[in-house]
Amino acid sequence: MLFKKLILSFILALAIINPIAIYAISLVPGGDSIGIELDYQGVVITGGYKIKVGNESYDPLAKDFKVGDIIVAINNQKVTSIEELSNVIKEGDIANPRYDLTIKRGKETLHHDLQVVYENQQFSTGLYVKDAISGVGTLTFYNPATSTFGALGHAMSDSKLDSEELIQNGNIFESTVTSIKKATTQSSGNKIADISNIEIGSINSHSQFGIYGTYNYDISKREMMETASIEETKLGKAYFLTVLDGDKIQKCEIEITKLNDQDSIKEKGIEFTVTDQEVINKANGIVQGMSGSPIIQNNKIVGCVTHVSGNNPIIGYGLYIDWMLEMDK
Repeated sequence: MLFKKLILSFILALAIINPIAIYAISLVPGGDSIGIELDYQGVVITGGYKIKVGNESYDPLAKDFKVGDIIVAINNQKVTSIEELSNVIKEGDIANPRYDLTIKRGKETLHHDLQVVYENQQFSTGLYVKDAISGVGTLTFYNPATSTFGALGHAMSDSKLDSEELIQNGNIFESTVTSIKKATTQSSGNKIADISNIEIGSINSHSQFGIYGTYNYDISKREMMETASIEETKLGKAYFLTVLDGDKIQKCEIEITKLNDQDSIKEKGIEFTVTDQEVINKANGIVQGMSGSPIIQNNKIVGCVTHVSGNNPIIGYGLYIDWMLEMDK
């Protein structure tokens, strides 16, 4: 099995909607550590370097291209991945090594020429690129009735992109937690995880309230649990499910200290304090990668972990499960 090591990215900041009536349904609670990959449907420029063209130095970022530009076509041929872009250049005309790139920059669509240098059956473009954004989070629920899942509870964004649009498509993969860097009052902690190449679901919706899609994962031996409405959620003892080591899902005790009345979809409806001694010993509180961990109270799913206090990692915030069910429709 192939693995790639990631220090996961947890988003700390992670339409007016009419009041919604949500009814309890039965779900399989998650807690699984998952690798998340969102596809740009293009190739994003992340940086650049100078190359020598003849006797002159060429820097593609000096004039025509910018970090965050998304390459969507080359010589009017659509490209959605680095492999597709590379194949066009590999098969190109060495005698005329200029290519017309169609790029998206914010709301603009632009055309710029890219100079390519061929040497020793290799080519150089002067650009660093990627075609997906990856991270690690926690799966919140599986819905066997619809074969759908919900996870994360907040958006996954790329600060390099000159756009507020969120990437809508991608996949989730099995993930194993190898260690945890403890949180402090000065910096957020984080899980360190390996993401496998075993795909367990496809993402078809992504918003500021999480990622949603369909799963192809065997959950037949896992127990179902009802969801709780906002009105049923109470102050007091609860727990969330997450992975602290390997792939073992475990209960992590918390105390719900504040519940915010919400009649439309909003963040941070639940405020809580971590009381579980193992979580405090291993992580010093909420760390990056716990996003999506389902919160359970009185044997019902009430929400998921989404945010952590910037001043005190023992204090966390959650999204009501009602709002995740609405996003899963």
